[in-house]
Amino acid sequence: MPPAQPKPKRTGLIVTGAIVGTLVVLGVIGSLLPNGSGEDKDSGADSSGSSSGSNGGEKRKDPKPVSYKGIDITHSYQIMLADSPPRPTEGDDVAYGDADLYYVHYESSPSDTAVGTANGKLILLNNSQKGSLATCRTETRFTEQIGLDQLSSGSQMCLLSDAGHVAVVTYRGKSGASDASTYISVDLTIWRNAEEPKDS
Repeated sequence: MPPAQPKPKRTGLIVTGAIVGTLVVLGVIGSLLPNGSGEDKDSGADSSGSSSGSNGGEKRKDPKPVSYKGIDITHSYQIMLADSPPRPTEGDDVAYGDADLYYVHYESSPSDTAVGTANGKLILLNNSQKGSLATCRTETRFTEQIGLDQLSSGSQMCLLSDAGHVAVVTYRGKSGASDASTYISVDLTIWRNAEEPKDS
């Protein structure tokens, strides 16, 4: 009978298995550790530049502006920024209603001829300022009414509605003495839902 063959040594196989097992364990542990950059994977900053608020909630992304040219607002008519497109509608007493923007003209009291808001705040911008969402968010010279005698063609106002809409109102002029009605013309650039609405 031939002598029995010696059994092959399995030392190399055992060592290889131990190395592979160690690498798998290290890989699992490494995936559970922070990414090493000093920031969490969800850092709150996104590609648009928005970041998390101090309370941990995400800051809303800025909406895209929508522009409307040559809107004529007749005396005692109002505009709502949520309407698309904004269309002047008649109100009973617009200065005391819920108008985002209104125009009033009083023959007996020209000083009371004004644009105003009954549902937010207005800011008359300086001539050196350019109306933008950033400008309207930072300016705090709030009022509810601006006399027409303070405006000239090209004057810009910020309008911040309680519903959270922001608009730049550009005054273009008023009706002439020979016109059949009394009105003003404005251009609007609106950022709808740019801010959290105020509690009613």
